[in-house]
Amino acid sequence: MSEQRNYRRIGFRTEAHIDVGANSYPCELVDLALQGALFKSAQTIPLPVEARATLNIFLPDSAIRMTFEAELIHQRGDYYGFLFVSEDADSMAHLRRLLELNFGDAEQAEQEFSHWLKQEPKT
Repeated sequence: MSEQRNYRRIGFRTEAHIDVGANSYPCELVDLALQGALFKSAQTIPLPVEARATLNIFLPDSAIRMTFEAELIHQRGDYYGFLFVSEDADSMAHLRRLLELNFGDAEQAEQEFSHWLKQEPKT
């Protein structure tokens, strides 16, 4: 599979849940980008590629939870890669700030965010 990444990824490990229907699967966030995230789960998540799920990412040492609707784009072993399909304004603001802090370069984060805003709307 050929991967096309337009956005820089950051390694960021924290607690997360992948919600599929009425079931919630605890997992660990492995890395994060403006358009998606990679998770590791100790249990198999019954979700086929191209199916959608709700992702809940819990920021350490805070009550902040980022929530995204996402599409599973690949699954290899215990790892699940998702493309964000929609998010609320608060989650996007937290994601943007998190990327900015981890890049160590607010200008680079702003460039990626500006590029993301110019993309065609997600379906």
